[in-house]
Amino acid sequence: MALIREYEERVMELRTAGEVVGPVHPYVGQEAIAVGVCAALRAGDSLVSHYRGHGHALARGVSIDALTAELLGRKSGLCGGRAAALISDPAVNLLLSSGIIGAGIPIAAGAAMTSQVRGSGDVAVVFLGDGGLGSGVVHETLLMATAQRLPLILVCEHNGYQGGTRSEEVYPDLDLTRIPLGHRMRTVSVDGNDVGAVHEAAAEAVAAARSGAGPTFVEARTYLTRFHLQFDKPSTERRPAAELAHWRDRDPLLLARERLLAAGTAEEDLTAVAREAADRVAAAVAFARSAPWPAPSDVSTNVWAEKP
Repeated sequence: MALIREYEERVMELRTAGEVVGPVHPYVGQEAIAVGVCAALRAGDSLVSHYRGHGHALARGVSIDALTAELLGRKSGLCGGRAAALISDPAVNLLLSSGIIGAGIPIAAGAAMTSQVRGSGDVAVVFLGDGGLGSGVVHETLLMATAQRLPLILVCEHNGYQGGTRSEEVYPDLDLTRIPLGHRMRTVSVDGNDVGAVHEAAAEAVAAARSGAGPTFVEARTYLTRFHLQFDKPSTERRPAAELAHWRDRDPLLLARERLLAAGTAEEDLTAVAREAADRVAAAVAFARSAPWPAPSDVSTNVWAEKP
């Protein structure tokens, strides 16, 4: 969690400086979800992310050097400097992170069906936001996943907003579990800022999927304590100040720190964790800056073309 926080803050600085290519969707405030869920997975499990995916990637074990090189458009990046934030990494079964709302959900269902047919016991996890539940393909996938008892876990990062629109202006009921329940899917709602609670819910969902009990929809209630999107400069904050203050008091790193200290963890150990995170991010940035740019001829690679 400390690494993800340090990384996202640094990436926003690099975007302001013009070094990061494309938009940045920070994950600040939601770190407990990525870490709690990915800690419940094993090597063969598949993961599908979305455009706010740096936290998912780091929690899954994606190379921080290759991720940073990708964001800086370098040849040694995960996708050769072509994809920016929309990455994939076969080494850890991160299938993709899509910028199209809801587009990753059926792909994750396909990965789950592959595991089911092969009898591998692996599961597929897909992250989505509040807004993803308005996509028609998501409802189709919910229906099919339940009917087929797919080993699929859908993790809805319910942060209360869809871009600049409050979810309460879109949905008549903010209990989002009612949507998957309408498709007869097992659901659980959890405090998304409590990494222990997220991990417990994810572990139960994964165990159920591996046993053949079918899919689970996990609603993780959380909040973005930064903003939705940054291009060359941070977005203007329009959310109520009192709302922001409330959620900053419930920051996932703050909650984890308080519980670790109460459990007997030494203050200097937590300081060391933060220092290590800062060092790893600094090293990744240095690696990316020194990495070569793609050659002009690379534009013709990985492109499909029909022969005349």
